[in-house]
Amino acid sequence: MKDRAAAPGALAVLGVMLGAMLQAIDGSIVNVAIPKLRDGFGGSLTEVGWVITGYALASLVAMPLAPALAARLGLRRYFAGSVALFVLASAGCALASGLSSLITFRVLQGVASGGLWPLSQGIFMTLYAGERRGTAVALAGVAGVIGPLSGPPLGGLLTDAFGWRSIFWINLPLGALSLWLVLRHLRLPEGEESVRRKGRLDLLGALLLALAVSAMQVGTAHHAWLFAPAAALLVLFVVHVRRSPAPIVDLAVLRHAPLGRTLLAAPLYGACLYSSVFLLPLLLEDQLGASAASAGAVVGIGGIISAAAIVSSQPLLRRFAAGHLCIAGAACFTIAMLLLARVASHGAGDAIFPQALRGLGTGLCYVGMNGFAFATMPGRDTATSASLFYLSRQLGGSLAIALLAAAFDAHGQSASVYGFIALAALAPLSVAPIALARLGRGDKSLTRER
Repeated sequence: MKDRAAAPGALAVLGVMLGAMLQAIDGSIVNVAIPKLRDGFGGSLTEVGWVITGYALASLVAMPLAPALAARLGLRRYFAGSVALFVLASAGCALASGLSSLITFRVLQGVASGGLWPLSQGIFMTLYAGERRGTAVALAGVAGVIGPLSGPPLGGLLTDAFGWRSIFWINLPLGALSLWLVLRHLRLPEGEESVRRKGRLDLLGALLLALAVSAMQVGTAHHAWLFAPAAALLVLFVVHVRRSPAPIVDLAVLRHAPLGRTLLAAPLYGACLYSSVFLLPLLLEDQLGASAASAGAVVGIGGIISAAAIVSSQPLLRRFAAGHLCIAGAACFTIAMLLLARVASHGAGDAIFPQALRGLGTGLCYVGMNGFAFATMPGRDTATSASLFYLSRQLGGSLAIALLAAAFDAHGQSASVYGFIALAALAPLSVAPIALARLGRGDKSLTRER
């Protein structure tokens, strides 16, 4: 019986994977449809870009509440409820009559998605504890990174064949299957599903964080002066959570030095990951004249390569130090961005090889960052730590997309050349906190499992 409990059922794992991938895919599936949404609804790229950034921002705001709500409702119940709300919001997006209503339902989608991926990582870390932690990293990685990279090919095919509304309708059957599998087959170890109603939710902390990230997002795209109040709100947030007996985000997890370094790297990594996915469809469709399906297929090549790297996380972390994987990933990504900048500047060229190299780079960076941050992390801290990692990564990506959209509105297609060059320079910076770590035996321990 003990061995059976130690081996979670494949259907339960599939259910959690589907729920997490829905959240991750919908963060990027809209990207290849942006040109068609811009032409159909009108408005600037900055305005249409809120279909992407509104979703990301809502997810950021909702994310820190996820561990606290899951502790009260039960991890399985909260995850299932989030999937159900996500499906309903997807139906609203598909039925939207205008850009404002589409953005509204995308925000609701983001609220529902706030805990799906971080809590899925917590679930996997619980199901695969101890020596099998690498398996949990691989499973969460497939959902967390392959989603953003595989969303564009699926979105391109659906958009060309059935119109942009189909990219939201597809969530209904997949979400229903995830919900059924989780409710019927997922069984967590005793104690993980107990409902604890002690204390109140830290609503003040949630409000301060929501106002801070909202100010940063709007300030990036429209009003730079908002960065000053955003910084002040962040300071107030940190002061509040350090004094609160039950903070919305338990910053005590930062006592784990590898996590702290990873959180420094995560925003820049997110900027590289999400911005490159945003730029590629604009390059392929607007400059190279590709269809949405063709653009999605090219972007999807990176998903395949990244999948191979992430699925190989255990052998990679056994053979190589996490910092070395991050350096190799950043090098691949930088070369890919420079090659794509050349394609953008000439208006012609091969984007397939650079995209494959980009996928390898993002996959290696993800494996290295997760291996570095979570290899020695106690199970009780994984959910909060995963939420912080995802929040930092998503915030960096959201802000970078807003900057790129504003640059395109101001400078046209020439912005894509400078955007790719900027990402090429950003990649080495994104892994510097990990690559330069001097943790001695702690870093070496990431190359093997005991």
